[in-house]
Amino acid sequence: MARVDLHAHSKYSNHPSEWFLQRLGASESYTEPEAVYKMARSRGMDFVTVTDHNCMRASLELVQKYPQHCFTGVEVTTYFPEDNCKIHVLVYGLNQDQFAVIQALRKNIYQLRDYLRDQDLACVVAHATYSINNRLTLDHLEKLILLFNNFEGRNGSRSTLHNDVLARVLKGLDADDIERLQAKHKLETWGETPWQKGLTGGSDDHAGFFIGKTCTETNAATPQEFIAQLKNGRMQPCGRQNDFQGLTFAIYKIAYDFSQQHNTPFSHSTVSELTQHLFCEKRLGFKDRLKLNKLKRQKENPIYQSIIQLLETSKALDQDDIDSRLDLLYECISDISDQYFCSLLKSLNADIEEMDIIRMIQGLSSTIPGIFLSVPFFSSFRHMFGDRDLINSLDTSLGKHTEERPKRILWLTDTLTDLNGVSMTLQTIGRLADEKGYDIKILASLDPDQEHGNLPKSTLMVPPIHEFQLPHYEQLQIKMPSVLRMLKMVYAYNPDEVYISTPGPVGLLGLMMGKMLGTKVSGIYHTDFTMESAEILDEPAISNMIESYNKWFFNQFDTLLVPTEEYMQLLKERGYRYRHMQRFQRGLRTEHFKPEKTANRFHSGQQPRLLYCGRISKDKNLDFLLATYRQLLRSHPTAALTVVGDGPYLAEMKEQCRYLNNVEFLGRVDYQQLPQIYNSHDLFLFPSITDTFGMAVLEAQACGLPALVSDVGGPKEIVVNGQTGHVLPVKDPADWAKALDCRLRDLKEGGESYALMSKEARNRVENNYSWDRILHNMVKADAIDAPRRHSVRQRSPFNRLLKLASSMMVG
Repeated sequence: MARVDLHAHSKYSNHPSEWFLQRLGASESYTEPEAVYKMARSRGMDFVTVTDHNCMRASLELVQKYPQHCFTGVEVTTYFPEDNCKIHVLVYGLNQDQFAVIQALRKNIYQLRDYLRDQDLACVVAHATYSINNRLTLDHLEKLILLFNNFEGRNGSRSTLHNDVLARVLKGLDADDIERLQAKHKLETWGETPWQKGLTGGSDDHAGFFIGKTCTETNAATPQEFIAQLKNGRMQPCGRQNDFQGLTFAIYKIAYDFSQQHNTPFSHSTVSELTQHLFCEKRLGFKDRLKLNKLKRQKENPIYQSIIQLLETSKALDQDDIDSRLDLLYECISDISDQYFCSLLKSLNADIEEMDIIRMIQGLSSTIPGIFLSVPFFSSFRHMFGDRDLINSLDTSLGKHTEERPKRILWLTDTLTDLNGVSMTLQTIGRLADEKGYDIKILASLDPDQEHGNLPKSTLMVPPIHEFQLPHYEQLQIKMPSVLRMLKMVYAYNPDEVYISTPGPVGLLGLMMGKMLGTKVSGIYHTDFTMESAEILDEPAISNMIESYNKWFFNQFDTLLVPTEEYMQLLKERGYRYRHMQRFQRGLRTEHFKPEKTANRFHSGQQPRLLYCGRISKDKNLDFLLATYRQLLRSHPTAALTVVGDGPYLAEMKEQCRYLNNVEFLGRVDYQQLPQIYNSHDLFLFPSITDTFGMAVLEAQACGLPALVSDVGGPKEIVVNGQTGHVLPVKDPADWAKALDCRLRDLKEGGESYALMSKEARNRVENNYSWDRILHNMVKADAIDAPRRHSVRQRSPFNRLLKLASSMMVG
């Protein structure tokens, strides 16, 4: 089998499309034609060609020098004349006269195709699903399928998303598909069996990294035989496909090549020096070794230590093992970037406390190198997933699926190991996904080397680079994740849909990455931080700031999932986008939370037991809870109150209960022990008016425990007033004490009404809150939802960041 990299560039390709290279003023490639030839041959290519943009010079030079091993090639830029949509077509085996005609015809793809067919030239549509000038549509792809018979099935600079879908669709075409497309577009096909498409492979290398790593195989002994096989469609693609790391470092390499010819800021950058040692086979000179020894002595500087480790580790790697070198460099740059951002966050903490504005500005400016290191990876990440909607449309229109694949769902959260409803919900989802085989990953910022309890196996842990506490939420550690490591993790998983539960650093980064993925991103309004802060702080200015941020954050999503209908209306009144809201159906492991036959319910002669379970915070209306309990003691002096949970109000609440002998504080309780606690109490009290749902209420009801909840917020939609508990206003504790007295008297007299209420509570949870059914519907193999586009389009903050960083660093 003969092998050829059918898509490679040399220094004669000189119009870059990447913003970073455009900003530098660099060419698209600096690779010498001779270097292309030598690298291709050293990597097992039997024949060599170069396909520069609208230029044959490199391939002509190689054919003249190595006629037995080379043939001509060019990447032709052509256009659909009806809308100027740009397409690239690779042409092989052409002479200079034919090239001159092609140059004259290439502004019209229909005329170009007819000429290529009339001249019997081997040609291939390059990276067909890549929208070069943002005008490519499904109609264009359908027309290309009619016009051409060979397509690049594996482009070494594109991701598996682009390559695999296109190759599968083209392999699955039949005569009926072509007939339908002809009837639609009225275009003439090429050949007798136009539904049989040939697929090629090429690296599309511009940096001199990946030449020969992606190629085309066929039976051929000469360049002429190879070209003849291309014309007949008898070949197959093979080799590597790209990722965002490879694309980023290719851009860095081109920038480095440019910097060797021009004195630019990049010439003296950290990335430039690392590039020359890792990928340019530059040996350490005397000055380099002196500099390295000096760096080694600065052990307190983690950035220098990361560079030293990189250079020393790279010595053991094979020079041709590009992917290992890319992984090594990515880890090093991740470490360096983390150090810059960590220093910023630490200084911001101190500067904010001291209100030192000057130092805050200085700290922000000191992170510019970290931004410079990180931004190109984000740009490449987005580039890898560009045109996702178009690819999905092609797959839906022409793809033939013999087996439906369930959705891959990525769920991001800033809280997973804390004692709160969000953490418990996501742990439950993760465990159920593990048991049922659902492809759901829960991503949080956690140190993989630390013990985090019995987390689901599907948990993705991004190491944190910094932690801090929020005022009045001292038990909640907010973690800033390693940005580039999180980016790599999200890329590797490549989810079909993204869910985000919290508006913290993980949630914010997840929102940005989800947008770059081009997939549907849904936010979940678990917690009303605005209402909580208003109850805790009584500082309207701070609450307004929190509300402004939350409103901006949650309005960015394609869909905003809200636990209850009431909260949907409340958020609508507060200015959230109502038309993008949907009800977030919550669930419960009903086999875990269930009534026990041995439940110790109150009856004659025993002590009545009341229960509160949840966060111990002032916003939970716990003062009202204690006032209700004191009222009840007048009619039931032996009644006991158990408080389960932890939080910033715990010490003050204990102080208020100092003379209440029958109040017990259990603190934080293991999730597995909760059913036993619910089953050992008679009534559940939850007077909070800030909860969007109330998972503890649902757990209590699942165990057959009647609940008293407020008439404000989400819990009132869990409890059916008079049937599974009571929904009461929180104006007068006497009203709650009266309802409690009624239920306890019923229990004392035999508990007939209580038993009916308990049974109805359990039945309602079983019928309406099954996680198994909810998750099954979430991942079922239907069409992948496309992201919604808001009617009011805003300039992306991320795009502005790219332009700003570009201007600062290379302007």
